[in-house]
Amino acid sequence: MPNIDAERLWALIGRVRGGERKTIHCIMNYVAAPDCANALLAVGARPVMADCPDECAEITARSAALVLNMGTFSAERGRAMLASGRTANENGIPVIIDPVGLQASGLRREWFGRLTEELGIAAVKGNGAEISAVVGSESVGEELAKRAAEKLGCAVLVTGDRDCLSDGKRVLTVMNGTGHLTEVTGTGCMTGALIGAFAAEGEPFEACAAAVSLMDICGERAAEDFRGTGTFRTELTDALSQLTKEEYMKSLKMTVS
Repeated sequence: MPNIDAERLWALIGRVRGGERKTIHCIMNYVAAPDCANALLAVGARPVMADCPDECAEITARSAALVLNMGTFSAERGRAMLASGRTANENGIPVIIDPVGLQASGLRREWFGRLTEELGIAAVKGNGAEISAVVGSESVGEELAKRAAEKLGCAVLVTGDRDCLSDGKRVLTVMNGTGHLTEVTGTGCMTGALIGAFAAEGEPFEACAAAVSLMDICGERAAEDFRGTGTFRTELTDALSQLTKEEYMKSLKMTVS
């Protein structure tokens, strides 16, 4: 496995920013869809948010990655996710799941189980409560990420005060970010969408690391002259498109073991 450092992560970010815009199909909750679409555009990807079961598989077949976000969930959306996921697997397209609110309802847990059992998943991203619902454990941080990765057989990112990532063997922790990211709806969903953008260009573990580190550092930049949550939201999207390599390299706080 290659060593992961700031240079390698920035190279992945740069390839997405500077290359041909690849289509990222997101079956996204409607609360966060506009922000996720703008985040993808900001980093150099092309979003499509189709969620109709009758067409979504066809859309996925023309995409470079598939992001399944379980916020504002319904059984119909579950059927769309399953159809798109099968097409993604058939075509070698990475599938990312963001199990939003997994701990909140049996329906979401039932469908998450179906999706992870019937599909090949590249990465799962969630907060501590969501990933704890995956493993049925009160583990936290790096241990939680590692246990979930071992159970699911894919990269798992656990977001929180520090962001912990594991593929069952490696463990990576990012210690950037700002509390203001929790004051604006959709920032976690934006991170999930960014994983899709970077997974279209790189392997899933690195895609998760690039996405969460970029989001955290851009959050820090947006918070520098904080004037309120409205301007912070705009500044965050601006930073996603404008952050320089120098700023990223200087700011990144990361450990890998």
